[in-house]
Amino acid sequence: MKKRVDVRGLSPVIASVLLILMVLVLAVLIFLWARGFVSEQVEKFGKPIEQICSSVDFEVQKFGSSLEVVNRGNVDITHLDIKMFSGGDSEVEKFNFKVDGGASVREDVTLLMRGNVIPDKVIVYPALIGNVKGGSSNRVFTCMDAGKVL
Repeated sequence: MKKRVDVRGLSPVIASVLLILMVLVLAVLIFLWARGFVSEQVEKFGKPIEQICSSVDFEVQKFGSSLEVVNRGNVDITHLDIKMFSGGDSEVEKFNFKVDGGASVREDVTLLMRGNVIPDKVIVYPALIGNVKGGSSNRVFTCMDAGKVL
């Protein structure tokens, strides 16, 4: 005669609840992971700030150790991001030039890279401030397509 071994398993209700919980946890993890790929949209004057960048009209000139920025447009420039190149290296520095629309600013700057290396090429990018769509915070956006070479 065979002995019957008392084998217990999960009840179907508990197994279903565990499967549903596992699916929900995986869905939340995928949502949090994918949220990093979608950036917040920044607006200025009710339009995406990328469209406003195309209307930024500014000139930049270097006079000795001074940098003069003339804003010919009607969009205020919050600051300048200056990218310096030397050989195969590059660095970006933020310069606090606030240039209102139709105004000009001239300030002394030191355009040197780490180790006091003089850059071979310098590109100046305007940075604008806009509102995060659907929120009350502001975000700075650098117009990479509107750069000027010194």
